[in-house]
Amino acid sequence: MMRLQTYAGLTKRLFLGSLREAEVERLNEQSWKEVMEILFAITIFRQDFSVTFLAMVTALLLIKALHWLAQKRVEYIETTPAVTMLSHFRIVSFMGFLLILDCIFLYSSLQYLIQTWKASVSLFFAFEYMILATTTVSTFVKYVFYVSDMLMEGQWERKAVYTFYLELIRDLLHLSMYLCFFLVIFMNYGVPLHLIRELYETFRNFKVRVADYIRYRKITSNMNDRFPDATPEELNTGDATCIICREEMATAKKLICGHLFHVHCLRSWLERQHTCPTCRALVVPPEGGTAASVGQQGARAQVHQQAGIGGDTSPQGSAGGAANTHLTQHQARIQAAAAATAIYEKSYVYPSANTLAW
Repeated sequence: MMRLQTYAGLTKRLFLGSLREAEVERLNEQSWKEVMEILFAITIFRQDFSVTFLAMVTALLLIKALHWLAQKRVEYIETTPAVTMLSHFRIVSFMGFLLILDCIFLYSSLQYLIQTWKASVSLFFAFEYMILATTTVSTFVKYVFYVSDMLMEGQWERKAVYTFYLELIRDLLHLSMYLCFFLVIFMNYGVPLHLIRELYETFRNFKVRVADYIRYRKITSNMNDRFPDATPEELNTGDATCIICREEMATAKKLICGHLFHVHCLRSWLERQHTCPTCRALVVPPEGGTAASVGQQGARAQVHQQAGIGGDTSPQGSAGGAANTHLTQHQARIQAAAAATAIYEKSYVYPSANTLAW
């Protein structure tokens, strides 16, 4: 076991270097959950308990920890403006290394099951490494999407769509595997308590994604009819900057609340959120609601944003009212832009393809 920990430490140092605080926190949070689930799994496979079994469980925990670090490092790279070529090479090599490990242990577990042709602890390890392998592939594909968008200087409009489909397929695949494994263990050993939490969370995530997808398709199926085009007068009189991508608008779609956005930016925004990026009013009226009520909601939100903290009517307050209103509007735009960048994932701080540093 000491050798396994040494190998894991060397692997971490080789591919990741020093860990950031967020990565250490993720490691600590996930470790406690996994240890508890492993203890439940041991009670199910207690007839297979041995020193070899403990060594395999330890190896599984260490490999899982490396997978958590890989996912967290990819998330960090995706939100970092300047990433060196060495960092890209290390994370790609790391994910390839993890996928090879997953395939080796998965093949070994399946081979033992085929040779013995009976339920054993190899079922548990085969399932775990199958989940890890699919997660690694999903993380790598998501990383490829990020690199492709970076090479296009953040102008890949379909990135959020493909990312959404990728996560939907991954959750569906994981849900299917969890259900199959749950049934197999239930028929041979009894209720697998260690799977209940993961099964519930996977089902909940998949249900939320399906609901979001249905709502998204419903909204975007007739965008041209639902949202009118902004007139040249509206573009000239108002702020012609799209708050989602922070670029000037030559053409735009107008929401019920009156705010203007690029049609492709609005479509990508609606994949994640169904409220206006500026005033947080509902893009589509709720059942039984009206467009007027949504417009009033957006107007009230704008009034609250412009009102500031106090309602001072003194001469000094009147003199500084215009400045305070301008400042509050500017702060509101910054907050909305930050939220848009986090959800839309089309970052205008991505470096160009020619600015990668070694």
